[in-house]
Amino acid sequence: MKNVKTMVNDFGAAFFEKLGYLLNPVVLKFKSENKQLLIFYFHGLFESLKQKDLNLLYPQHNMTVEQFVEFIEYFLSHNYRFILPKDLMQGLENDQPYAMITFDDGYFNNMLAIEILNKYQIPAVFFISTKNMVENKSYWWDIIYKFRAKQGISREKIEQEITSLKNFRYNYVDDYILKTFGRDAFTPWSDISRPFNSDEIKQLSSNPYVSFENHTHNHSILINYNREEIKEELSVSNKILFDLTGTLPIAIAFPNGNFNQTVLEATIEEGFRYAFTTEPCQNLFPIENNKFTILSRYMTTTTDIDKFGGACRLGYQPHALYHDLKMHAKSIIKLNK
Repeated sequence: MKNVKTMVNDFGAAFFEKLGYLLNPVVLKFKSENKQLLIFYFHGLFESLKQKDLNLLYPQHNMTVEQFVEFIEYFLSHNYRFILPKDLMQGLENDQPYAMITFDDGYFNNMLAIEILNKYQIPAVFFISTKNMVENKSYWWDIIYKFRAKQGISREKIEQEITSLKNFRYNYVDDYILKTFGRDAFTPWSDISRPFNSDEIKQLSSNPYVSFENHTHNHSILINYNREEIKEELSVSNKILFDLTGTLPIAIAFPNGNFNQTVLEATIEEGFRYAFTTEPCQNLFPIENNKFTILSRYMTTTTDIDKFGGACRLGYQPHALYHDLKMHAKSIIKLNK
């Protein structure tokens, strides 16, 4: 159970996060975002809320197609130019705001985005975990969620189980799934929850609005591995994607957003130019185009589109702001004694 101090700190940070969401729509009416790149990441897409309520996917703020269209139209109406990682290598002017759409994992339901990308003539990046694709294997977090939800387990307990497993390597997690739910659990229940297959990746690779990049082979949380194991995760995935698309990935999205110095060094050694995290921050210009670059991303939500990014999009981190204000208040109190 959390102690009182932790609860107070969590409440303080949460207050400033909510304040950011309230201020965001107002401030952005007057604030220019020309000298930055906003990157957003998605996971699954649903045809409707009814399809979403089937509970076949672990809820990671997954959107409906209608919400995805609203997202695109919002940024286009505010004169954003949607780009790909390769565009960064060519250099960008600062005369307009930029945005990037990224999808993590490689769900087949992302096919719902393709027609929309074609219609609006905007690109998106799809980070693929290649083993799930090759083996037509359900993602382990979805397996736990759908089985536990069917058993009537609370959302909080399901999330605790999933979070605890992120501390282990993929072979441990696979063994846990096998022993807990049986071998058939790895078989996708429908097109909603299955990954892309190899033929689909190959076919889509010719679409000018689609870019496939690396999300490791086993969706491995890389901080759990040593340098050589990390390099193997990346190189195996790169080879598979290159064989299917004819293009060698230049970017990686770290699974779960986790990385450390060893991960960064291994990533550079494997020739990547860009690494995408899940840290919600602005990417300010100039963005270096001649060396390895770490890029931050905002998780998309199902809230109002103009609130995307919240406090972080306004240039501050809620936890950091709360901590700074608390320290400042303590200093004032101390001086006045």
